[in-house]
Amino acid sequence: MAATNADDEQAPTQDRVIARLLTDDIVEWRIPPGAWLREREIAARFGVSHAPVREALRHLASIGLVKVVPWRGAYAIDVDDHGADEIYELWKALFGVVCRFACTAMSDRDGRELMHRLIEYKDVTERTTNPADHLRVSNRIGRFIAKRSNAPMALELLDRLALLARWQHNVYTDEFVAKHGEGEVGRRSAVLYEQLCRHIVAREPDDADRVARDLIATSQQNFAEALAEYKARRTKEKPGRRRARAS
Repeated sequence: MAATNADDEQAPTQDRVIARLLTDDIVEWRIPPGAWLREREIAARFGVSHAPVREALRHLASIGLVKVVPWRGAYAIDVDDHGADEIYELWKALFGVVCRFACTAMSDRDGRELMHRLIEYKDVTERTTNPADHLRVSNRIGRFIAKRSNAPMALELLDRLALLARWQHNVYTDEFVAKHGEGEVGRRSAVLYEQLCRHIVAREPDDADRVARDLIATSQQNFAEALAEYKARRTKEKPGRRRARAS
């Protein structure tokens, strides 16, 4: 019997590759909110049968990025007030719990690494007013905290919420950022993040939980205004879901 290549054993299946690429397209809005995802077009794009495409769409539905309509197909989710609030409220609660766990699970070495990573966030909030850049760095630090909190289930859920948060942050426009002073929001977030990290290092779970929720709430308040402007723009468009391009 021929030896099995370890890389072959670890190679992702077709449906997982397709799901990952479609996830990137949806999160970055290359597939716009509300667009239909047609199995035939996706299968042609990747040169596969319908079966792996169907499995990929089921995976996207399981993480909340698409809705499957029996006998009609699947479409990318759209941004709405209730869904946005749900994401933020769950994010606040879960991140608070994760930071509480981190206060007892983190080693002193982890704490020093955390304070070092904080420098990157403070730097990005000074260099740019782009909320997507802030979120990207913030999520990396949040994931570091979650990984060191010894709570693998919380880490998995937090990853899913962070993905949805990245997706819905596309409602921000350059005009909104310029008009509403996103730079000031970023600086306030940096102050809160520093407080949070210091509470974790000092092993103060109640304070860490409270500031973690305040940190997410700061982003939530600003996002609500951006979402209102996004919805106002959408009302000028004709209703109905657009078809996503297969390539």
